[in-house]
Amino acid sequence: MKHEKTRNNVMKAHKNAWKNVIGTVRSRRGENYIDTVVGVIAAMMVIVVALNIFSFLTLKQDLDYYAKEMVEVCCSYGKTCDEVQDRDEELAEELGLNPGLSFEGTEYFNATKRTVQYGELIVVTVTYQTYVRGLGVFKIPVTLTAVHSGLSRKYWK
Repeated sequence: MKHEKTRNNVMKAHKNAWKNVIGTVRSRRGENYIDTVVGVIAAMMVIVVALNIFSFLTLKQDLDYYAKEMVEVCCSYGKTCDEVQDRDEELAEELGLNPGLSFEGTEYFNATKRTVQYGELIVVTVTYQTYVRGLGVFKIPVTLTAVHSGLSRKYWK
């Protein structure tokens, strides 16, 4: 008899617990809706940040390619003008971006003709300004930079 009473009490407790859970789920107070909306907004923000990081990585790869190509051209011709500018325009059209290009750190043999002596270092710095997208009215600037260098393969007299 005592064992049966305990069993009945446990059954009533389980039944009441399920009623509470169902009552909470069916609650019309709106708390669950607010929790769901906040969760969805947080998930969307995480997705936006992930997409921005991915786009920055692909953009950085493009800038590295751009800088390597420019170093190759500069080293082949032994200068940082004329033919180099033609390749710069080709790459800008190919990649669909127009980054800033500088040759800081390069020692010129003839500064007016922008020639670099055989075996001297040519340093190419490519910079590109972009923004974090998807944050509405907020514009967070991001500057990506790629620096590559090589040795001139042209002897100037």
